[in-house]
Amino acid sequence: MAKLAGSSREHLVLEGISLNFAVLLITGCEVGILAQRYEQPIDRFIPKHVGDSFMSLAGYLSEYSLAEIFNFVQEGNKTGLLSIESDRCMSRSQDNAYYISFQTGRIMSVSNSYGTEYCGLLKMMEQRQWLSREQVTGLSININKLGQPLGTYLKSCNAIDTDRLRLLFDAQVVANICKLFGEVHHGRFKFDPQAPLIYAEMTGISVTAREVSLIGLRMLRDWSSFGDKLPAPESALERGSSPTPALRLDAQESKVWKLALGQMSIAKIAAQSGLEIERVQQIGFRLCASGLVREIAIVSPPPPVAPLASSSIGSNNTPNPISTSFLSKLRGFLIKKV
Repeated sequence: MAKLAGSSREHLVLEGISLNFAVLLITGCEVGILAQRYEQPIDRFIPKHVGDSFMSLAGYLSEYSLAEIFNFVQEGNKTGLLSIESDRCMSRSQDNAYYISFQTGRIMSVSNSYGTEYCGLLKMMEQRQWLSREQVTGLSININKLGQPLGTYLKSCNAIDTDRLRLLFDAQVVANICKLFGEVHHGRFKFDPQAPLIYAEMTGISVTAREVSLIGLRMLRDWSSFGDKLPAPESALERGSSPTPALRLDAQESKVWKLALGQMSIAKIAAQSGLEIERVQQIGFRLCASGLVREIAIVSPPPPVAPLASSSIGSNNTPNPISTSFLSKLRGFLIKKV
């Protein structure tokens, strides 16, 4: 399975330098190591703004899956905008551009356009007749002045309730992420930690990147683009120390998770759980992308060492007797010498 850290792939761009994903985990103790490794001045790896620990990154979906990118953003509790442009988007198909807002590693909104003039969330409310035309017009005029998620503001005004906000969130975020996982496998991505938060597109509800990755991967029917990213049949899966998974799993995922003890290969897990090997590989990828298990190699025990031949030195073995013939010849030799 492809790993984010330590990968040999070199298609990400960080401040104009072609690096791999391992470089993006920039902390104070790593700056010197990175500068030495890539033969660059140390200030090349220091964030421009005090307090920033993450620079812009860009890459290709053919190299890194959405699940890997989401997991990486959540692990670092990143805030910013992730833009996804599929290959079809480059031919002016607007629906194939996605803009995903993150706040401390959680997904806040998903839209097909970027900017306060889009007002996609307001349009959804108007289409469902949850807001009047006059309300939508008034909100559109003052949309740039929002200092909090639009859904949170409307709820505080009693203009919409939590249940409707949840429905909007499912339609805006969960449905779009599932569509993204199912349809977009090739294209470009960019994460910009300096992009301003667009409160006009936020309901105030959020979801972890790992949780939505698990949902999106469950909806995936065509796994052909994941080829070399799936865990190998001879590899093992190892779960964390928690007695229960952090996310809600379906029946097949639960079977695989319970057997992910780091001792049994994926092929053996498939045989014991009654699932096809390919199916277990897909489930394993989902669980890895969600941070519930990790792929490890099974280390074969070393061959037994043959015992050393025992030595007669210092042992209690009885010495071989000296023959009478030898003693007789020795006596004769000594007499001649005298």
